[in-house]
Amino acid sequence: MKFEPTQPGNPHRLTLDQHVFPKAGIQRFTNLDGSVEIFVKKLNRALQLRPNNSIFCAKRVWDQKTESGVGKRIEDRFQALARAIISGSVTTIGIFEKRIVEEFFSLWRTRHKFKTEGLADISLHGITGASLTKDQQEILESNHTLYAVDGAMKGRLMASLHIFGYQNQFLLDTQSIQWGIARSYSDEFIVPDSFDDMMIVPVSPRIAIVADLPDSVITRDQVAAINQAAMARASDYYFARRLSVCPVVREISPPFERRFDDRSY
Repeated sequence: MKFEPTQPGNPHRLTLDQHVFPKAGIQRFTNLDGSVEIFVKKLNRALQLRPNNSIFCAKRVWDQKTESGVGKRIEDRFQALARAIISGSVTTIGIFEKRIVEEFFSLWRTRHKFKTEGLADISLHGITGASLTKDQQEILESNHTLYAVDGAMKGRLMASLHIFGYQNQFLLDTQSIQWGIARSYSDEFIVPDSFDDMMIVPVSPRIAIVADLPDSVITRDQVAAINQAAMARASDYYFARRLSVCPVVREISPPFERRFDDRSY
């Protein structure tokens, strides 16, 4: 979908660069100079970039309600859980934590889908809608209000409905799934732009939440299996604190074969 710029100066402070994987999550993987090492597939090389770089973002693909309302609430709950896991105050994924992890995983995956596929505008047959100025449209969006112009609604305005639809189906499909906290002593995890069907959520360079894995300190080979899955499923890039300390293997071992059946996506 074509990027729609705001009015000059963006007077209503609409978010233009929208992080697919949250900025707060990327920041936990930064090195001492505040950047992460990212391998960009189309360039076939690694770069040092900061978490606010636009490569990590979609360009105004979803609306402000989805960004600062729906998405932020899911992100905030997950970031609080991530901090608790890192500090050691949460050591297992119980019923309450499971919901937080699954809502976040679905949000991350859905945002990536939005970024790569876009959201088509919707024609409202038989409804012409009011003629709105650019300023009026932006005021409505900043107030999380839907609107139509010339009988059509911009696809990004319907993003939150897609978020909830995909999320509800995902929660139904994963009712029997248990997540575990995987910790590594020295080897570090790679984060892809999307894990696609592999149900893994990186938390920090040495901690990940993995479906169907008991809470455990995992081996170098297991970290390598997760990293290989990350690299294989990344569409545009993957990153880490230091790629050189992220082991990789060519075959995925059985504990990491849990995948999400994405027929509803």
